Amino acid sequence: MKEVVLINGKQQSTLSVFNRLIQFGDGLFETCVAENTSLLFWSQHFERLEKGRIQLKINPVSEKVWLEDISAALRVANMTNAVVKIILSRGESRRGYGFEEYIKPTRLVIVSMMLEVPSEYTLSICHSGYANNQLLSNIKHCNRLEQILARSDLSADECIMLDDNDCVISVTQGNIFAIKHRVLLTPNLDKCGIAGTRRAMVLKIAGELGLQVRIEPLILQELLECDEVFITNSVIGIKTVASIGEKFFTQQIITQKLIQIFKKIK
Repeated sequence: MKEVVLINGKQQSTLSVFNRLIQFGDGLFETCVAENTSLLFWSQHFERLEKGRIQLKINPVSEKVWLEDISAALRVANMTNAVVKIILSRGESRRGYGFEEYIKPTRLVIVSMMLEVPSEYTLSICHSGYANNQLLSNIKHCNRLEQILARSDLSADECIMLDDNDCVISVTQGNIFAIKHRVLLTPNLDKCGIAGTRRAMVLKIAGELGLQVRIEPLILQELLECDEVFITNSVIGIKTVASIGEKFFTQQIITQKLIQIFKKIK
């Protein structure tokens, strides 16, 4: 079945050319998963959406309205398991970057089928990385040219994006973790990148497993010297990394423990 699209609660798929989402990418998005018609980790997704909305000064849409839209889209799609993408646009305006204070936001809900993903991932190094911008870090804004450029010459299942200092930040569509001597390592995302909802769950599970957790700058060589590497996002959950370039990772003991606990939490 094709995707189901709702715009402001109505089934349609056409936006005005004056919508700031089209003109400037002026908006936010969240990618959620519905299993048995229930949204996984919805509160975390909505919390991050609200954080970004406040940061960008977009007028609010209530959680109740979002949930009504999502429920309606899932009914139309007749799917119990699906990917649910929500997009919040600032709304419509004429030319220019400025906007009126009380501009009415536009909300979109897109429901699509869950697709097959690799059981484990191979990674390369992206040729395009992140620019540092603390005002935009950790919010899922709709300007994703960095990721588009990074994936334009993808030579593996995914690729690792670096920052201006050549530190590891993430893969194009998720967070990255490594394990070395029972220490969980993941990059600091204060200046760029997105702290995913599944990243937060991994950090919580790691504490329950008694792992030491280090959130700090991570250089590529340090990542390659680790025992295990895995990636996360809302659609794939937690997936092991089999290789980064010519470096292979054969150990998955702790990663598999994390996956088992994560599945129980879901």
